[in-house]
Amino acid sequence: MFFIYLLIWLIFSMRLSLDVVVAGILISTAVYQFARSYIRLEPVTDLNVLFNLLRGIRYAFTLVWETAKANIAMLRIVFSPTIKIEPCIYYFRTNLKTNAARVALANSITLTPGTITVALNDDLFCVHCLHTKDTEKVKDSVFARQLQKFEKPSALPDRRGV
Repeated sequence: MFFIYLLIWLIFSMRLSLDVVVAGILISTAVYQFARSYIRLEPVTDLNVLFNLLRGIRYAFTLVWETAKANIAMLRIVFSPTIKIEPCIYYFRTNLKTNAARVALANSITLTPGTITVALNDDLFCVHCLHTKDTEKVKDSVFARQLQKFEKPSALPDRRGV
């Protein structure tokens, strides 16, 4: 985490000089020690945060990629001489356990053109799809698989003693 704090410091400083780096090291050390003392962050927790940060970046790229693919599919529908869609309302349950992951999935589905999350009640999703053939893609989406990785406990041991 110390290096993440230092990296954030250097990015916001917008210049790289000896005094900025030394100040960044001092402030990052102080913030890191505060976090370890009062929030009980441990090196294992630091690795979990780093892994989740990398998973989050991967998820963001996946969201952009899937949105771009769906936009191209929507353009084909809009510019075709005949519109061939079979709209449907599709209900499915998800294996996601946390509300944050469920909301992220609902928002990702809605951000992808051609699908809209109409309702979310616990683990039950109600999604409007433009094509009935896309219903299985919605249920077993790459979004849900990646969000499940956020919910998995780390392979690293938890030594916090809390």
